[in-house]
Amino acid sequence: MIVHKLARLLNVEIVLCGLLVALYGITNSAPLLLCVVVIGVACAFLLPFGRSIQLAFFLLPCTEVFTQSPYISISLLTCIFLAMFGRYLLTHVAQTQYSQPGLLLMLLVLVYEFMHILYNPAMASFVTLRWSVFFIFTSLLLFDKNKYCSFSQLRFALLCGVITSTFFGLMQQYFVPLGAQSLSTISRFSGGAGDPNNFGLFCLLLIYFYLPIVPRANIPRSTFVIIFLMLAFGALTVSRSFFIVATLSLLTYFIFYFRSAIGDMFVRLLLLLNCLLILFCLYWISGASFIGDLDIFVRFSGNNLSDLTGSRSDILQAYLQLFLDLPYNFVLFGAGINGYLTYYNHYFLQAGLFDEVVGPHNTLLEIIISFGVIGFTLFATYIYFGFRAERNRVASNHIFRLAWLPILVFLLYCFSLQNLGKYSSYFILMLIVYNTYRKES
Repeated sequence: MIVHKLARLLNVEIVLCGLLVALYGITNSAPLLLCVVVIGVACAFLLPFGRSIQLAFFLLPCTEVFTQSPYISISLLTCIFLAMFGRYLLTHVAQTQYSQPGLLLMLLVLVYEFMHILYNPAMASFVTLRWSVFFIFTSLLLFDKNKYCSFSQLRFALLCGVITSTFFGLMQQYFVPLGAQSLSTISRFSGGAGDPNNFGLFCLLLIYFYLPIVPRANIPRSTFVIIFLMLAFGALTVSRSFFIVATLSLLTYFIFYFRSAIGDMFVRLLLLLNCLLILFCLYWISGASFIGDLDIFVRFSGNNLSDLTGSRSDILQAYLQLFLDLPYNFVLFGAGINGYLTYYNHYFLQAGLFDEVVGPHNTLLEIIISFGVIGFTLFATYIYFGFRAERNRVASNHIFRLAWLPILVFLLYCFSLQNLGKYSSYFILMLIVYNTYRKES
């Protein structure tokens, strides 16, 4: 039964790309990445467009893999996504309908971003051009009134991508070990995503993409297996953000899921507390101390705010101080999504604050310094109309509170990630929008 279901859901191109990425993790042979690019480009132009979107979501958790190519300086994944965008422009743009307010806001955000070139020369770069192309691509998909594949197909593709990314990361650690590290260095896992927090975000979002959004709806056993896998994969990151967000979001889901049966919820809570109490007693009686030595507990044992946040509090203070000290045009309009990093770090290096280029590691702060006070409102409006366009497309006015959990997870992770310059973030935002109004289990 399970094999038949997997065979029905898995696309050939996803299987081939997954095998090639896994082999690359073992052999570190660059030509394997070129084979993935060939398959991706062929899929973009030869197969139905819905298959291309599924492949795109499959590759999202493996973005860092494609930056390791010795052939070109940019990510090979860019070539695949450009082919998909080209196919979309050639075969769908002229034949579909869009949310008009959404298209207008997309153009306003683009014009606003390019406006920063007038007073921030760092904006004039290939990075800005690439970001603009993929921002247009994801925006057109978001505001398109047609849907080219179901939400269940997209989340399954993302699930396969996370599993492949995990396997790649484990193989890299085993077959391509890093140089000598200090014994006190905490090893953090990021799979093929390149960043532990990004990888943890994928894992947590998948949990809520598979959990039902209707209170007390039946949860299949396969969903419990997926939850266990994603929690196990996420725990490998040794990320404070993952453990904090997972705890808060799962507790919130637990409350909303049993909202109509307080008695059942109370009984389950008592059982959970009893299990935790028994485990604590066994740990205390045994005299073991290994739990306190685990990497995640070491990372939570800092003596000050800087240690506890991984110096993010120092970075936040530096960015805010410089933001308030800059001329009024930077405060009102920002320095640009693709220009603030170079501009701000120029001042940081001159002042000797940091020895290397550092990002804000905070999406909310990133919006403020890149778009300014005025642009913050514009970008928030763009996101709002993205949700509104999907609501109108599916003709749904009712949203269960459980459907807001991925939004909560994403917002909490915004305090430890910088997302605006990554096109993968806009694809994830699109999937969160789809999940909010999904009608399938």
